Amino acid sequence: MKYIYAILLSALTVTFSKAQMLTPEQLTVDITIVKSALEARHPEMYRNISPEKFNTLLSSIKDSLNHPMSVQDFYIAMYPLIGSLKCGHTKWLLKDKDYYYPFHTADLFPLKLYFVKDRAYVISHYSDMEVPVLSEVISINGVSTKKLISDLFGKLAFADGYSVEGKYYELNHFFSGIYSTNYGTSSQYTIEYLNKAQKTEIRSYSGVSLNVIKAFDEKHSRPELIPYSFSLIDNQIGWMDINRFFSYSSEPDFNKFLKKSFAELRLKNIRTLVIDLRGNEGGNEDWGIELYKYLAKSPFNYYENISVKKLVKGDFQEKLPFLFRLLRPFIDQEKKSFAFLTHKWLKIQKPKKDGFEGQVYLLIDGQSYSVTTEFASRAKSDGRAIIVGQESAGGYALNTSGFFSIVTLPNSKIELGIPLLGFNMGNNPSKNHMNRGVIPDYEVEIFPEDVVNSHDVTKEFVIKQIKSNSK
Repeated sequence: MKYIYAILLSALTVTFSKAQMLTPEQLTVDITIVKSALEARHPEMYRNISPEKFNTLLSSIKDSLNHPMSVQDFYIAMYPLIGSLKCGHTKWLLKDKDYYYPFHTADLFPLKLYFVKDRAYVISHYSDMEVPVLSEVISINGVSTKKLISDLFGKLAFADGYSVEGKYYELNHFFSGIYSTNYGTSSQYTIEYLNKAQKTEIRSYSGVSLNVIKAFDEKHSRPELIPYSFSLIDNQIGWMDINRFFSYSSEPDFNKFLKKSFAELRLKNIRTLVIDLRGNEGGNEDWGIELYKYLAKSPFNYYENISVKKLVKGDFQEKLPFLFRLLRPFIDQEKKSFAFLTHKWLKIQKPKKDGFEGQVYLLIDGQSYSVTTEFASRAKSDGRAIIVGQESAGGYALNTSGFFSIVTLPNSKIELGIPLLGFNMGNNPSKNHMNRGVIPDYEVEIFPEDVVNSHDVTKEFVIKQIKSNSK
């Protein structure tokens, strides 16, 4: 996700002023452009909400814009409309601002929390102060945790359809920023806990700066991951860890990595392979297809179609990728899908002759997204892998991404990032949830103590499962 944001943010060119006040007339112009831009560019705008419901919501928000508002207030007011699309790649952005900290960088909420279900637990203080680790947070500044989660869930964007784990990923990693955007900041935060003795206590903590939070994250995160690696566990299990579906010029070639890894599986007669896609937010479509060729047992359709809107000039300011403009002659205007007669994405794909025929386990979580979810979807639909972990953030049947239009709203100067391609997955069994993420065959719940102790329960579960099945 951070890679997607970086690409989008690099395209922004408009200066933002947090203190700017907008008139009702200016607000109405901006929200009207949001609708027209989405209808002109988003390939699957009404997949998860009907035009009637969208327009009803739009009218309701317009009615609330009846007084002068700050950019931040307008930014927040628009969350329900953007969120109603249930498209995680549709972005609401501000120039040169951290995506999760667009308005505040001081006096931020000072505790790292872990959210599970409708509860939150203390993991650490960002300044490494002593805190009641693993205590449940009952309220923050007098507002119950359950109410906070309920309110914020409708405003979080890292999810396609009705997937939820991506939203928990956002809360677990960026709560301080999300909280400050929606509720502002405080010099002091009063937190009510339920401690280990099941007794309530109240403590207050000063806010911290964004620099303190980033320093904490850098200190406690694992080192920068190489994009992919392969190893053997007990000379019985192949373990392929793919952290992203792209690499930099200085990193190993992906196709060579696959060829070498699968050759080793054959050479050592390994019959079980685990592909770990946890934390993989996507990248290059070609890579997902290439990896699946090593697993497929028969020719397959990776995508059913790639939807796109007819490219007409809009009555709004936008930046479109130059390459996307060149594709206009190749769009089938009747079917509203790419009609590349020679494009490899839409062809019947052939399995590798030296592919892997053994048992495959696929690990995913709430950070698995975009191209990663497409691969997991193909494996699930074809029954080619046993999927373990948590529901993906990306959609099981659809991923809207690829190229992006960056629309600049004339008054608020907020940027709307609109994905231009709808990757509809092929051959999805109707028994699966079409408007959710990829749901694992075995869901593994991660508890707060697992986070505190860096306990990889998902890896432990799948190894135990494999060894149990081999007896």
